[in-house]
Formats: sequence, structure tokens, C-alpha cells
Amino acid sequence: MVMPPPNAQPEKIQPIDIRQYVGIIFFRWQIIAVCFLYFLLAGVLYVHLAPKKYRTYAKVTLYRDPLLSLGGKDGYWTSFTLHKYMLQNRILIDRVVERLRDEWEDRFTNIKKMRLPVEVSQMRGMVRLLTVTVKSGKQAYNEAFLSALIELHRAEWENMQRQSRDSAGDMLETELTRLEQQIKEAEDDKLEYQRLHDIARVTARSTMESRYLEALMSRRSQLSTELMLLEAQFPVLKNAGAAIISDVGQLTRETGAIHGDGLEDEDGDAASVLPKALQPTDDIETEGRELGGGWQRLTAQLAKLEQQEQQLISVNVEHPGLIGVRTKIRQLKEQLELAAHLELARLEDRHKALTIQINAVEAAEYKWQAKNLLASQRKSEYNRIASVVKRYESNYSTLYSRLHNMRVAEELKAEHFTVTETPISGTRPFWPDPLKILLLALAAGVGSGFGLALLMHMLDNKVQSIKDVEEELGVPFLGGVPYWVHSGLEAMIRPIVTEEHSAGAVEAYRALRTTIVAALEKANEKILFVTSADSREGKTLTSLNMAIMMAQMDKKVLLVDMDLRRGRLHRSLGVDRTPGVTDALKEGLSLREYLSGTRIENLDIVPTGSNVDDAAELLQSTGITNLFAEVKGDYDYIIVDTSPVLRVTDTVILASQGIGVVLYIARVNHTPKPLIRYSLGMLSDAHVLGLVMNSIEMHKISSLYYTYQYPNYAYYSNAYAYGYNYYYYGDSHGEKGRRRKPTLRNQMERAGEWLKKTLLPVD
Repeated sequence: MVMPPPNAQPEKIQPIDIRQYVGIIFFRWQIIAVCFLYFLLAGVLYVHLAPKKYRTYAKVTLYRDPLLSLGGKDGYWTSFTLHKYMLQNRILIDRVVERLRDEWEDRFTNIKKMRLPVEVSQMRGMVRLLTVTVKSGKQAYNEAFLSALIELHRAEWENMQRQSRDSAGDMLETELTRLEQQIKEAEDDKLEYQRLHDIARVTARSTMESRYLEALMSRRSQLSTELMLLEAQFPVLKNAGAAIISDVGQLTRETGAIHGDGLEDEDGDAASVLPKALQPTDDIETEGRELGGGWQRLTAQLAKLEQQEQQLISVNVEHPGLIGVRTKIRQLKEQLELAAHLELARLEDRHKALTIQINAVEAAEYKWQAKNLLASQRKSEYNRIASVVKRYESNYSTLYSRLHNMRVAEELKAEHFTVTETPISGTRPFWPDPLKILLLALAAGVGSGFGLALLMHMLDNKVQSIKDVEEELGVPFLGGVPYWVHSGLEAMIRPIVTEEHSAGAVEAYRALRTTIVAALEKANEKILFVTSADSREGKTLTSLNMAIMMAQMDKKVLLVDMDLRRGRLHRSLGVDRTPGVTDALKEGLSLREYLSGTRIENLDIVPTGSNVDDAAELLQSTGITNLFAEVKGDYDYIIVDTSPVLRVTDTVILASQGIGVVLYIARVNHTPKPLIRYSLGMLSDAHVLGLVMNSIEMHKISSLYYTYQYPNYAYYSNAYAYGYNYYYYGDSHGEKGRRRKPTLRNQMERAGEWLKKTLLPVD
């Protein structure tokens, strides 16, 4: 895939110019007019020859029972879509045809003609009023068909509503009966399960067992707490005193006796629900308190004895009572050590007792858990059966309520209809409608005509516009010459720029002269060969008038007629044909020897000369450069009228000599572009100065199109074609100072000019 260069400019999208299409319409209006007339004729014939069709309609009103209507705003409750579908249903229409077949079959060519299309519509502002319409060529059949259709639809609608109501009610009643049977069976299962498993007793026992289980779990937690505290305290209490060990044991029992949240009974004591054997006693605590009190006395006695010992030592170290005091002190310490040993041993015994107690409580707890689990399972199964009964009862209540509501709603929504207006046929046929058909013919004729004109424009390969010249042919566009239709200038070659009232022609050729002179100066040439692809292109007329216009610039101009087979310039300027160019070629002389003056100042001519049969061979054997060598310095411009390129090879021989430039003439809407392209290819060795478009038909109604294509020449064409002259506006050759009274034609022409300038602005 070839990528575009990075600096490449995107292709510019050409805007659509509506003026070109307007120009196509005006330029090819004959095609549009013919298509329009044909379609209009077809429409008129269709209006008179097409079979007549009549419209028959009936009005149907949809309503409900006003005694059953609900209050509030009455919305759009009518089922219009359903009625429309049923009335247009093929099955219902076939039933209508079967009903009417015996009576009407002989009046139709086949049974399909009896099936009429049905249209259903609502009246504007009245949603309950429907209009049913059928169309055919027989009014009586329309009325019979529509009456049968409405009658069958009424029966079908009532039957459908009845079946819908009955089917829904029967289904709900069947479901209710089934639910009643299920409710009875579920209630029997509930009573039987309650009788077999004594659910009331199980519920009471389950409550008591749950309380016992909670108390056991609380007691086990207390014992486990005390046991864990003892296991943590033993390493610390090895060398502690009896008082400390006693206090620690008492605190341990108090800590283990703390109750957890939610384990208390109704009186706030969780242990009250335990059996008496499992409840704690106060003997151990009383004993501990008594021992604690004896340890305090022993400790007090020891303190007093130690105080006496200090007093005796302070009086006399060798006091006789000092030995007795020390002996008592030693005895008291031994008693305290023994008490500590006994207290620690008692704690170890309590540790063993707590372990035994915890195991016993856990065993009892497991048994109560098993009993409680069985009771819970029976209660759960009972609750499941009870929930089934409740669910069936809830479903039964819902369905019963829905059945009741449905019956009420069906009564409220029951829809009926009545025929407000019986089938009526129009007195005049609705089809063919002359206005619609003529409008359709108008649209089809204009559309097809414009399409055909556009297609012909796209397929037309003749040169038409500046775009064709510069883009497709690839040569410069130098200018254009209008088509002088009103004066018959195409029928005769003559100097039209010198005739009376030729201001438009003068201006047209003046503009062309300016362009050609500028191009010649740029190319530094003074010899101009004028040629075309074929005959009747206007090259001779252009050569003659361009030579005259250049001579009017006070320039010396030589006009040479080298169309050696059909030279006509001598007739236009009133000179003899011989001697001329052919004679100079035969004699090998210069053109200076055969010059002829004309009545146009600064303009000379060399005519064709005598007839020759071998013009091409004569040109090939003669030095063309020498032919123009002597006269080239005597004249400012030399215009040579040559033969058509595709007719003979004379022009190709002249152009290939390396002197002068070629001016190509092409007639608009006459010369095909392939021929021009081919002839330009034959002139590839020559320097083509540019192309002039001849016979631009701006005088016609298609001037809108050509004003767009050739903006610089619209004024010149109108000026000549309609007889305008500068002399009327104060020129020295006309009447001075006189104002002409504007006529209706002048006003229309001014309006046309204003429209052109406004709608089709020129560049």
C-alpha cells in the first residue's frame, strides 16, 4: 500500500453548486417538457380509463357498563389495537367471503376479488369511536361485506371475552380445590405428629433441660477457672507462708465463683438451678476463715515474742528469760511452717478434687445435651409441618382474593360495542383522484425529465465549459465567442465587428483580443496559426474578426488564408482569390509578392490562390520558413487561417515547422472531446497557445447555465443578441442627451439582469 507523503495536502472536496443544476434544467428544458407532457397524458388517460372505486364506511362505538365503571379519570382503556387486528384478520375476512359467496360469486371474476382490504381508524379526539372502511368498485357489495364483517367480529369478540373470563376462573377454582386438599392433609400430619411425640410435654422438658444445661455449663466454667488459677499459682506458693497460701486459696475460690452474663436464674443466681449435691457449701470457707484467724494469732504471738526478745536484749543480753522467749519464737515459726505446708497440701488436694468435679460435670453436660438435641429435633420437625400448613393457607388466601378481584375486574372491564352508523357508501368514487394523479404525473414527469437531462449531460462528451478545456483537454483557455443567432452570422463569414450596431460583437472580440495579444507577447511570437478539429467550428470567422480587432490597435496585421482547399477570406474582404498562397508555394516566392490591401486600415491579406490537388505535397516540398521570412518584419501580427486538423494534414505540416504558435478553435456543444484530444495529439510538435470556445449559446434561456460556465461573456452576448448599442448611451454616433422611455420589455430585461446578478453572481 502506497502511503501519501507527510506534507501532502488532503484532497479538497468540491462544494455542490446549485447553479449548475439550474443551468442544466434551463438548457435541456425540452427533455423535461417532453417527459412532463407524456406523464401528464398518461395521467389524464388513467383518470378517464381506470376503473372507479367507491369507499364504504361504518362507525362503531366501544363502551362499558356505566353502572360498573370505576370513579376517577377515565383513561384510554379501549383495546383499539386488538379490534383493528381482528377486523383485518385474514381468517375473519375469509369467513365473511364464505357467507357472501352464494349471493355475490357470479358478479366477480374470481374469489380473490371478493376479499376487500379493511381499514380501521380512530376518530380524532374520540378514542372510543372507530371507523371501519372498505373499498371496491361495487357499492352494494361493500355495504354487505362491511355488515357481515362487523356482525362476525361482534360474535367473535364476545366469545373471546367469555372464554377468557371462564378459562381464568376455572383455572383458579381448580387450584383452590387442590390447595384445600393439601391444607387438610398437612393439618392431619401436624395433629398426628403432635399426638405421637407428645409435643407439649417435649416442649416443657426441653425448656427445663435447657436451663439445667446452662447451669452445668456455668458451673463447669467456674471449676475450670479455679483449676486454671491453681495451676498458675503453685510455682509461686512453694516458699510462701500459711497466711499467704490461705488468702490465695480464698481468692481463687472467690474468683471461680464469679457468674457469667446471662447465666443467672430468674432470681439472679445461676447455681440455684443445680442439684443440691452440685451446689457449693460454706464449710470449706468457714474452715479457711478459722484457720486464717489462728494464723493471725500465731503471727501476733510471734510478733509479741520478738518484741520481748528485743526488749530483753536491750536490757541484758544474757537475761535468763531470753532463752525461753527464743524457744517459743522457734516453736511458733515451726508451727507456721507446718501450717503453710498443710495449707499448700490442702490446695493440691483441692486441685485434684476440682479435676474430678470437672470431669463429672462434663459427663452430666453431655447427657443433658443429647436429651436437649432430641427435643429440639422433634420441635423443629413440628414447626416445619406447621409452616407447611401456614404456607398452604397463605397461598389459598392469595388465590381466593385474586379470583374475587379477577371476577370483579372482568365485570368492570367487560367491553361491548355497537354500530353507531350503518355502512354508508360515498356517491362519488374516491379513485381515481384527478388531483392526486395529476400531481403524481407532474412530479414523475419533472423528476424523470430532470433525471434524463442530468444523465444526458453526464453522458455528453462534447466540450461545454472552461473546466472541460483546462482539466480534461489540458490546454489553456483563452476566451469565448457568443453565438450570433439573431443576425445569421454563422451562415456567412464576414467582418461583423465593423457592422452597424455591433457593440456586443466588438466587446466580445475585444476581450478575446486582449487575452490573445497578452499570450503572444508572453510567448514572444507574432505568427498565429488558427485551426480546429473539424469544419464548421468557426475558425475562419474568428480569424477574420480577430485580425480586424488587432488592426484597430494601430498595429500592422497580415491575414493569410492557408486553408488551401476551402479558402473563403477573400470573399469576406472583397478581394480576388488569385494570385495567393498556392502561387507563392509553386513559384517559391515570399508572401510579400501577393499582398492585397483591404478596406480595413492596417490590415492586409494574402488569399488562398489558385486551386491545387496536391496541397500537402506542396507544403512538404516548400520551405515554410522562407515563405514568412520577408513579411515577418513588416507586420506586428500575422494571423494564418489553416485547414481543420482531422480533415487534411496541412495544419500539422505547418505547425511542425517551428514557426509561430497555434490557436485552437472549438465549437461549444458541437465538437466531441475525444476528437479534440486526438487532434491536439497530432499537434504535439507545435506550441499550442490556447483554446477559444466558439458559439457559446448565451442568447438562449440556457444563458443561466452559460453565465455560470463563462461569466466574462454574458454581457457581450446579451448586448448583441437583443440589439443593445453603446450609441444609445451618449456615443458620438448616436443621439446625445435623449432619454428613452423604459418599456415593459426593458423593465423585464432589467429584472432578469438583476436576478442573474443576485442568484448567479459572476466572478
